[in-house]
Amino acid sequence: MRLLLIEQDPKMRALIRHHVTCHWPQAQLTAHPPEARGPLPPEFLAQGYDAVLLSALQDGQGITWLRDLCSRRGFAPVICLLDGDAEHAHARDAGAYGIVSRSRIDHGNFIQLLEQARREQRRSLADWRISPEALESRRFGDARIPGYRRARVLARGSVSQLYVAESEKVGSLVVLKVTPSCRDESGVDQALARFLQEYEIAQRVRHANIVRLYELGVADDHAYLAMEYFQNGDLRRRMRNGLSPSEALGFASQIARALAAMHAEGILHRDLKPGNVMLRMDEQIALIDFGLAKHAALALEVTDAGTIFGTPHYMSPEQGHAQELDARSDLYSLGVVLYEMLTGQKPYTAENPMAIIYMHRNAPLPRLPEEIAELRPLLDRLLGKRPEDRFANAEQAGEAIDAARTAWLINAAALGG
Repeated sequence: MRLLLIEQDPKMRALIRHHVTCHWPQAQLTAHPPEARGPLPPEFLAQGYDAVLLSALQDGQGITWLRDLCSRRGFAPVICLLDGDAEHAHARDAGAYGIVSRSRIDHGNFIQLLEQARREQRRSLADWRISPEALESRRFGDARIPGYRRARVLARGSVSQLYVAESEKVGSLVVLKVTPSCRDESGVDQALARFLQEYEIAQRVRHANIVRLYELGVADDHAYLAMEYFQNGDLRRRMRNGLSPSEALGFASQIARALAAMHAEGILHRDLKPGNVMLRMDEQIALIDFGLAKHAALALEVTDAGTIFGTPHYMSPEQGHAQELDARSDLYSLGVVLYEMLTGQKPYTAENPMAIIYMHRNAPLPRLPEEIAELRPLLDRLLGKRPEDRFANAEQAGEAIDAARTAWLINAAALGG
């Protein structure tokens, strides 16, 4: 038995879990607290679940959620947990598969209803899987990938395509990165080699601020990588609404912790930028895209020495000149991201990439507006022209960022008082 439970109250979640696991000890319940995680993404059909339990929500939103979910063709059976009898008729009209009293759960009837919902869901999925619609939904470009339902195209690149897909195994939306298999003159499959490196790095660095990778596979001469989906998008989208200095420093601190975990494993990111910093629903960040990352211990080298990889606006001076890099190069990129979060602008801009690379090495350190000038010592350390001018490692950088944020909050509170 696998259930998705939409319930805000942790005590109620524990009670429902108790009822379910008493009958099915190995049951899997995935909690979705609506206030913390928001509505379910519109592409999501809960096809990896036997049923969805929708509890009464605040401000009468339960029926609104129910109508939305039941209007999605192919959505799993929805069982409502309601407080009073008045809403029962509304819930049935909106499409509820069944209704359970939230205040007094009848264990036997509840288990029977769940079993009926499971049988119904499995019959529906069996019929759907052989339909033309299902066969088409498994197509990702020229590849058919079993176990995933294509929701929409996220991005198309020269090498890889990104899709939002629903994974029955994971029970949620994922991002599926798909690229054709292609061997070079030496017989090495470069696409698979990069995917293997990206997968190994993300699996090796188990950290809360690193993207979760679920599966690496091959189908129809294509390699694919299933990874965490971020409904809130990336840091650049978040920056468009403006960030307070405290928020910017908070995000920078999280990035520093993620870099520290990577560097501890001998891994450099080499492409840190707002587009590679994703936001979860709780405002926690996760670093993504390790296609350019370099693992000091990898036997397979998939980039050429002396070649510039990365994004010029965020490159350290040494990276822009294809020199040897260490962890302090990522700290420079962090400094660029922090400067942009604080000011809404990049520290160096020019008409062509080579001019930007030149400025990173030769232009004066960027200034901060007067109202946040107290943060300049921190930025100057991160944006030092030479590696030795910067913090020695990401741990030191994180500590300095946290100290600056604490000082900022104290000063802001004092001025407010």
